Amino acid sequence: MKIRFSANILPLSWLIRLWCFSRVSHVEFIFSDGDMIYPAVETGHVILTREKEYFQEYIFELDVTKKEEQIIKDWAKSQIGVSYDYTALAPLNVLIPRKKKYWKNNIRWMCSEFCAYGLELIGIKLFEESCRKITPSDLMKAIENCPEARLVKKETKIKFI
Repeated sequence: MKIRFSANILPLSWLIRLWCFSRVSHVEFIFSDGDMIYPAVETGHVILTREKEYFQEYIFELDVTKKEEQIIKDWAKSQIGVSYDYTALAPLNVLIPRKKKYWKNNIRWMCSEFCAYGLELIGIKLFEESCRKITPSDLMKAIENCPEARLVKKETKIKFI
């Protein structure tokens, strides 16, 4: 099982990276069978799809058992259709107050909070209960320092000179 951090060249990706002070704009689980489940900003809810590529991506292999992977996948499938948390993207949540008070509230998901919660289900606790918001950058920093994760791919397909 893997977790992928990514960015693309579309304007929304640039805005998310700017608003979240992040080098990536998206996070998703990639399961061993190629399924991906994540909250998609484009559709407005959690979706299941097949593996795809981005112009910039960091992929980490997670040291989890098949049983642990299945726990995450079953939970993630149960979240299909849950709304995307657009209020999490507002800069500093000054103009648009966030609907969620804490990151674990499952009324709606931002991709990074969705993935952090899935990992916590199998005992990989990366954030405190009191944390209000987890951005893609926050989760990437936590994963880079997580003993259960190993970077297996770092790639940028488009080079800017």
